[in-house]
Amino acid sequence: MHIHTFTIPAYKESPFLESCILNLKKQAVQSKIIITTSTPTETTRRIAEKYNIEYFINNSGKNGIGNDWNFALSKVKTKLATIAHQDDIYKIDYTQNIIAAAEKNKNSLILFTNYQDLVGNKIRKKSLNYLVKKTLLLPFLLKSTHKSTFLKKSILVFGDAICCPSVTFNLEKIKDSNNLFSPTHKCVLDWLAWLKLANYKGNFTFINKKLIQHRIHESSETSVSLHSGIRAQEEFEVFKSIWGNKIAKLIMWFYSFGHKDNLV
Repeated sequence: MHIHTFTIPAYKESPFLESCILNLKKQAVQSKIIITTSTPTETTRRIAEKYNIEYFINNSGKNGIGNDWNFALSKVKTKLATIAHQDDIYKIDYTQNIIAAAEKNKNSLILFTNYQDLVGNKIRKKSLNYLVKKTLLLPFLLKSTHKSTFLKKSILVFGDAICCPSVTFNLEKIKDSNNLFSPTHKCVLDWLAWLKLANYKGNFTFINKKLIQHRIHESSETSVSLHSGIRAQEEFEVFKSIWGNKIAKLIMWFYSFGHKDNLV
């Protein structure tokens, strides 16, 4: 019986959906896989049938990434859940490491791993953006799991140090997971969710292994939001809520250099 689910929020005609499913099926420890969508297509339905995967359609009329992710978590029946990003590649031992860490740290709210940037078909070895995240994660490099609200927030007040596709949720500890993500944001909804969860009783657990390859390409949500300016606008909003206007502007000036790493 599975204790972990990969839930895939499919959007329209995704070119990576089938390769994502094949990638997840190669995991050393098998998980349940489901597909959810608010933009159903015949292609998605056929792929779900081809691989005998449960397929859920959100007919609520609520649009946006946040609503899609909330719906994706709402259909999970297992204790642990990962929102699988179709663009990204999960290493074969991702699930194995997640389950082992969850069993060792039973009070974990979320468990997350290290990652690599994948540009085209090549791993990018260095970037300013990755260096910043590595620095922010220092409390978790010294100790892999923390329950302190202060330490959980410490990795989030100068930016989002958590790689979103690497995150597994302990749904037994997160009772309002159906409303975890902001329906009004496009880029920082994961960051806001981590800030929210930092106030909950429970641990953030970091697995310092590069178990995700995060794909950067022209049509990715990250690249599109950077080109449009939406990402910078939303990030400034979060920094302003934490630090105030002047310091937020200073942080955003520094971040403007890191953003170039995600433009292709």
